[in-house]
Amino acid sequence: MRTGAIALIALLAAASPLAAETSDTPANSAGAALDRGANISVAPLRLELGGAQTAETLRLRNPAARKIGVQVRVFAWDQVDGEDVYTPTTDVSISPAIIQIKPGDTQIFRVVRTTQAGESEKRYRVAIDQLPDPSLNRHGEFTPRLRFTLPLFVDRQTAQPAQLAWQVAGDKLLLDNAGGQTVRIAAVAMNDASGEALPLNRSGLRYVMGSKKAEWTIRSGCPSGPIEIAALVDGEETRVQAQPNCG
Repeated sequence: MRTGAIALIALLAAASPLAAETSDTPANSAGAALDRGANISVAPLRLELGGAQTAETLRLRNPAARKIGVQVRVFAWDQVDGEDVYTPTTDVSISPAIIQIKPGDTQIFRVVRTTQAGESEKRYRVAIDQLPDPSLNRHGEFTPRLRFTLPLFVDRQTAQPAQLAWQVAGDKLLLDNAGGQTVRIAAVAMNDASGEALPLNRSGLRYVMGSKKAEWTIRSGCPSGPIEIAALVDGEETRVQAQPNCG
C-alpha cells in the first residue's frame, strides 16, 4: 500500500464528529475560504430528495493552484432542547467519500438515499471537510481547515407545511413550529412600540424543525409594551405583532 493511501486511511480514522456550529452560507459567492489561499465552491447549497427521486448530485470545484483533499459525510440531524444533534447514519450514502480534487477540476459527488419513501420529512447534514496537506505543515504553527455543512431534506414534500407561532415570555422570544416541515430562520429582530431595537443574544441563521421550538434571549429583559418581530423565514420577510407576557 502506498504512503498516500495509508495517510488517507489514518485521516479517516481520526476524523472528528460533526461540529455543533454549522452553516450553509459560504464566506463569499465563490465558496468558503480554505487554508493558505486555497478555496472551493459548493453547489447546490441545499439538497432535497423526495418521491421517486433516489439520488442527487453535489459539485465541488477547486479553483486553487494546488490540489485539495476533501472528505464528505452525511449525518442524521435532529434538535433537542433547541440545539442541533448529529448522529452517524446509513440512510444516505455519498460517493466518493474521500478524494483529492486537482487544480481547476470539478468533482461530482453522488448522494443516494438507501431507504424507502416515507410520509414525513427526514433531515440530514452533509459535512465537507478539508483534509490536511502534509506539505503545508509548519513547525509550531496551527493551520485551520474548512468544515462546511449543508442541509439535506428527504421526503419534505410529504410533510405538513410549517405552522409558526411567535411569542414573548419574560426575557425570551419563543418560536413554536407546529407543522412538519423545517423552516430556515434568519435576521431575527425585535422592536418596541417606539421602534427602538431590542437586542437578542443571537440573530443569525438557524433552522427550526417541525414539532420543535426555538428561543432567543432578549438582552434588555422583558419589554414593557407591544413589540414587532421581524425575520426572514425561508428567505421571505415576516413581521408579527406580539404582546409580551412579563409575569
